Amino acid sequence: MDFQELLIADLAELEPQAPDSLKEIAYHRLEEKLVFLEVAPGSVVTEKALAESIGIGRTPVREAIQRLAMAGLLEVLPRRGIRVSELDSGAVLRMLEVGRGLDDAVARGAAVRAIPQQRKELQRVAEEFEAASARGDPIGLLRSDSEFNSLCISAMNNEHATKMVQLLHPLSRRFWFSRHGRGGDTKLGPRLHAQAARAVAEGDPDKAAAAFRRINDYLESFIKASMYN
Repeated sequence: MDFQELLIADLAELEPQAPDSLKEIAYHRLEEKLVFLEVAPGSVVTEKALAESIGIGRTPVREAIQRLAMAGLLEVLPRRGIRVSELDSGAVLRMLEVGRGLDDAVARGAAVRAIPQQRKELQRVAEEFEAASARGDPIGLLRSDSEFNSLCISAMNNEHATKMVQLLHPLSRRFWFSRHGRGGDTKLGPRLHAQAARAVAEGDPDKAAAAFRRINDYLESFIKASMYN
């Protein structure tokens, strides 16, 4: 365990814990700010500034910072602040390498275990992917992606997978947002996500796993192409 991880662990032990709902709100608000590049990659910020930017107290924000640091979006600098990680195509490609096996398990588990209400919600999210794509709304696409991931994880009902997905996906969302619209088929990603959402909703684990593989293939090609643009 390196110094940063030790610091995060020490903070978690010393500080009172915020209510779960407030922790989640703080995490998602900060994640959106980072993913949508409202806080510039490479910049150094303070915990106080981050808390003020989302209107939430410092204890839940501190816990959100810990999670975002583990996900690779932030780096805690002892006595110097918090650095927003740079955009790094290599790091995202390495994340995808790890995430493929996890996505296969999530796709199959969600397809088999989803309850009727979750399947209905997945069908709705598929339509929202298509609608956001039609109106050229990258923020709407990423919000649909976040909801899609949450629905699949909830349907899979595996707490270990939940933690791992939260660590892996933010980096790829931020990288995609930073490079979207720079050539290529801008409709392909949303179309693949809509297909995956419908495959899970239909309860076909093989079809769902194949759809998730196509998403990862698309992301890998997107990232590699962006390295030369």
